[in-house]
Amino acid sequence: MKIAAERVFLMNLFKSLNDACLHYAIMRNYELLPTNIAGSDLDILIVLEDEAMVRKVILHSIKHVNGTAIGCALSHGFFKIFSIGFNNDVENKWWGVCVDVNIGLWFKGINLLNNRQLSDLQITHNGIKVLDLGFAAVLGVLKEVLNNSQMPKRYQIDAAQAVQNDWERLSLALAPMGQKGLTLFRNMILARGGKTDVIRQSRTLRRALFMQAVRSSPMSFARNRFLHEWAKIRRYLHPSGVIVAVLGTDGVGKSTVINAIKPVLDDATHGALEIKHLRPSLLPPLARLKGKQAVQIGPVLDPHGSTPSGTLGSLFRLTYLTLDYVLGYWLVLRPKIAKSPTVILFDRYCYDMALDPRRFRINLDQSVIAWFMRWIPKPNVVLCLHADPSAILMRKQELPLSETIRQVNALRELAQCELGAILVSTEGTIKEVRDNVLAAILNKIKKDNN
Repeated sequence: MKIAAERVFLMNLFKSLNDACLHYAIMRNYELLPTNIAGSDLDILIVLEDEAMVRKVILHSIKHVNGTAIGCALSHGFFKIFSIGFNNDVENKWWGVCVDVNIGLWFKGINLLNNRQLSDLQITHNGIKVLDLGFAAVLGVLKEVLNNSQMPKRYQIDAAQAVQNDWERLSLALAPMGQKGLTLFRNMILARGGKTDVIRQSRTLRRALFMQAVRSSPMSFARNRFLHEWAKIRRYLHPSGVIVAVLGTDGVGKSTVINAIKPVLDDATHGALEIKHLRPSLLPPLARLKGKQAVQIGPVLDPHGSTPSGTLGSLFRLTYLTLDYVLGYWLVLRPKIAKSPTVILFDRYCYDMALDPRRFRINLDQSVIAWFMRWIPKPNVVLCLHADPSAILMRKQELPLSETIRQVNALRELAQCELGAILVSTEGTIKEVRDNVLAAILNKIKKDNN
């Protein structure tokens, strides 16, 4: 079996958790731990008293092995950390790990778990603490039922067996749900109803949990519900995700670079990576406003083939595109990077309006374009890909050599003056370029975190 790149991080993390005598248990997907996560996330259950220390241990372990946290999204009773790093001792040295930490088990300010029972429901696997398989399945079902109104088939058989054989111990651990909630939940697992039944039963269960929380401790419920909603506002004000823009003239290798770094960022975000082309696309393409049904998808083979608009037409285009970037950021991008430490990767961004206005049929002075761009939210990282213009032209002949040289020089100037911009050469093997690009992203995020 190949040695996983994340091996050093995982072993360091579990050693630190054990040495600090922290109360934790891995909830699922622990078969290959502590050396391999096999593309899954790391789901940990902890107690409230250890929250600050566990977060400190995780962040320190990431940093200790040449990694960095992309971000840490804090919620009431839960936090999520996305991280990337590298391990020079293995062939495929880059790793990405998503860590989900449940501080007990909460649903919209409602406590579902008796933390004092945690030690009774865990076992040891390869030197790490993990949840009993049946209890882990029960919790997996509970989270899916409450959050998504779905009965997850991957947990249902183990959960049903645990409920039949060990209900007394399970009901003690889930005692905060109340007797009615426990009965409804138990019946859901054993009934194995259809989709419509599960949706209806999930709604009934949520209502029962709400009533139980209000009856048992109305002040505590009100406080926890406030903290739950306040966490959402706080994440929106201080988003944990990042936006990365990849710039470069046609033929420099943007698509190749994006495809090369995608697997690592996918692992780091557990599939929450999102790739966009040029703009947020909250507003429809301009061509559609003119009544054209067919909108070009894929690479533009003749970027300068259309005649630039006049002054009024150029101003309209520039205003429309700027509006899409501004509204698209606050209504589409910001909620996504606020909810979790998501990475949104742009193939081109608003800078292309200044670097190559002809592509957008904009015929305006650079000072006018620069004024509009001042209002557009900037990415956290701007990767400026460059290479020898002659080498670029050998890959694609979409632009003349003189225009390619002009754009490469303009991009290099941008990298000198734009905050967050990093100049990266695409001359070399795909693996070398991938390593340089990931290192640039890692170092920029690390610098911003310090």
